Amino acid sequence: MTIKSITAALLILIIFPSIADAQLQRERVTQDGPVELTFMAPKNINLYTTESLSKGELHYSIMHTFGEVNQGPRNLWGIDGGANVRFSFEYGFGDRYSIGIGRSSLDKIVDMHSKISLIKQNRSGSVPVSISVIPTVGINTTSPDFLPDNYSFSDRINSGVSVPISRKFSDEFSLQISPIFVRFNRVGPEIDVVDPTVNNWYTVGISSRYKIRPQTAIALQYLPPLTDADNLKSNLAIGIDIETGGHVFQMFFTTSRALNDQYLVAGRNGDFFDREFRFGFNINRLFRLR
Repeated sequence: MTIKSITAALLILIIFPSIADAQLQRERVTQDGPVELTFMAPKNINLYTTESLSKGELHYSIMHTFGEVNQGPRNLWGIDGGANVRFSFEYGFGDRYSIGIGRSSLDKIVDMHSKISLIKQNRSGSVPVSISVIPTVGINTTSPDFLPDNYSFSDRINSGVSVPISRKFSDEFSLQISPIFVRFNRVGPEIDVVDPTVNNWYTVGISSRYKIRPQTAIALQYLPPLTDADNLKSNLAIGIDIETGGHVFQMFFTTSRALNDQYLVAGRNGDFFDREFRFGFNINRLFRLR
């Protein structure tokens, strides 16, 4: 399969999720509903979760990461180091699929994604896990002044797919694993990836949430370095989620500047235990539009 056909297939999944949804129709079990609030938001720190939007629901988020805390008090422990910011909108076209668009300041990536809920865990335990498919496509919109003259539109494209699989073990504890594959059509020193010779990247991310109070939970994120690439390190993040009605605030420390899948898998990471981590926070807001 060629790169063009792979990109086209991902775009079809993103723009026309009803095609995939038509293959996923199942009878509703009236006496047994799906498990709710496996995670507090559609993202747990930086990774997409199986938490889906309802039909007519809009999710808006703004995400930040700052400089490394080892810059010390002169730079306010990295806060003065400059932020990577991502803002996004995601809308639920049905209870099983949604479409989102976002923009990150890192490499000025504009991206689209779709979340398709394949299976939802139910309360009886007959369906023990939730599974979603999340294709993504991004484009590097950096000015030609900062990219080689021969960078074509196709060269600017990056894409990926994740398949989060989650289980809510109790009201307090949830766990998710996320096989992720991403591809950069073109890499080089001008692209903010750790190894400018590798196009295809993969990992299996781990996310967890442990509720310590009714509206407060501890969150964890880990992406091991599975791709054969130079200088690739694991991504590690730990944070706290606070739910306040329609808002979910997430504050965390992470080893990466990245805020989307492609750069989380292929980007640079510091050593958490050498204080090469940075503060970040997300603000999530849910709206009902119908």
